[in-house]
Amino acid sequence: MGHMIRAIIAKENVIQNISDHWAYGEKIVLPQGYGMSFLNDSLFDDIEELFDIADTHKYPQFNYLSDSVISFLLQESKDAQIIYIETDYFGGYGTQTGVLFENGSIAIEPMQGNGVINYLLHKIGVYKEHNKDEFTSLQLYRFRRMD
Repeated sequence: MGHMIRAIIAKENVIQNISDHWAYGEKIVLPQGYGMSFLNDSLFDDIEELFDIADTHKYPQFNYLSDSVISFLLQESKDAQIIYIETDYFGGYGTQTGVLFENGSIAIEPMQGNGVINYLLHKIGVYKEHNKDEFTSLQLYRFRRMD
């Protein structure tokens, strides 16, 4: 089974704000007061069109973290913490990448490797439930694809 997502995770009110102001910014409610919005193709295209920044491919470990998306996440994190993650797994093999935006800047530079998502979730305050990691505590296992 595969796992391939591009997602923005933050407190539920931050994700609500994104979904209120962006036509394709869907809000998915997660436990512990968090929410998630997929960076689906339509939202990505809208961000690219609005910000219209030439991409310098600063972070090649990401497929969709363009300069326009970075500007969008910097703006949305003015008074909040937001993590952006990408996963690409199939048959138990693959990779995960993530970055933490906080107060309008990059608080934790982009990272890649096993445990990145749990590390970033911990940094924004997600707590581990009994015998679970942060990923499982937020029930992110329910989302294998963005459709």
